Amino acid sequence: MSTDPRVPRMASIGALLLLGLACLLYLAMMRVIAPSHARELIEGGDPAGNAIGRGLAQLFGNFLILLLWIVLAILLFLGGKSQKMPPQARAAAAILLPLSGVAAIYAADLNQRYAGWAIVVPALLPPLIALYAMWARLPVLHAALPARVINVAIGGAILILTIAPLPLSAIDASIYAAGEPERQRQREALLAANEQQEARYREREAQDSARDIARFQALNADSPLGDYINDLSYPTRLEEAVAKARQVKSRQSDVVPLLEKFSSDAGPTRTRGDIEYLEDLWRLDIEATPAVCKAYGDALRQEAENVRKFSHDQRPNEAWEVKEALERQLPNIKWLIGEHCDLGDTLAVVETRVRELCGENGCPDTNSYGHRTLAFLDTLAALRRPQ
Repeated sequence: MSTDPRVPRMASIGALLLLGLACLLYLAMMRVIAPSHARELIEGGDPAGNAIGRGLAQLFGNFLILLLWIVLAILLFLGGKSQKMPPQARAAAAILLPLSGVAAIYAADLNQRYAGWAIVVPALLPPLIALYAMWARLPVLHAALPARVINVAIGGAILILTIAPLPLSAIDASIYAAGEPERQRQREALLAANEQQEARYREREAQDSARDIARFQALNADSPLGDYINDLSYPTRLEEAVAKARQVKSRQSDVVPLLEKFSSDAGPTRTRGDIEYLEDLWRLDIEATPAVCKAYGDALRQEAENVRKFSHDQRPNEAWEVKEALERQLPNIKWLIGEHCDLGDTLAVVETRVRELCGENGCPDTNSYGHRTLAFLDTLAALRRPQ
């Protein structure tokens, strides 16, 4: 037998570390298994999703219980071996400890179903086992807590708690069944409240839609072109919006400030610039003056630069969305070039940014998406050539 005083000290430190680990596992276990299942049933939600969530929580809770009981077993038998636990006590602990673990798992399952008294079993068993293990490990406690008292008190409590899930299952089931009418009433009340909320939401949507329709119908030739911006990107009213916008008296003077605003509005969080709202600019009966040509070219260049910005920001999906927005500008580009606008430098930037997006190996010629991108690049190259 070792006489080195460091041996018991190191053993005590090891026991304290195990106790600390057991405390962490205990807190994690209670966090998983303690939330009220009854509240979830009242609050409703998707039944299939709730069942999956409960199943996962139960599996994780059982896993934590298993880990906790393993740590408690090491702590208990480390202390028992060090303090020469009587063979009878050690045999009883060897039988009772795994049974108590099974009882804790069963009680945790009962709590998931009924949220009743069964929670006391996994809540009380680990502290009792840890207390007994530390008593066995620390001789200073033996005088204050004699073995006969501690074995009867703690051993009896652990035995009672190990058996407790059997009667508690019937008690909790009975209490749960008695509370079902009230829970059903609360579920129905919640369902009615949700339906009322959805009805109010639909009513607000209908009111917003009615106001928007009234706003659009009120637009006339004296309205500024900017008031038509959202309508020109509204598929179900596009044709009517184009027809009305063509009658706007100030459309020629309005379009340049709009385009200039679009070329400066693309902030860091924008997916793409507002130039997409004027995809049908070519249909608005606007004269392609030098000011219009320049403002449009600046806005188109800003849109092209967004491709590089989003690529560098590791936002490839948004970069490709911008590329698609650029493709939809082809009718405007062709119209302005046909009206002798000089967009050569801007188109060169657009082509360069799209090719950068394709990568060093170029856009793949293996699917319709790649074919469309390559066709867009070919069109840009053709438009840049002298007419």
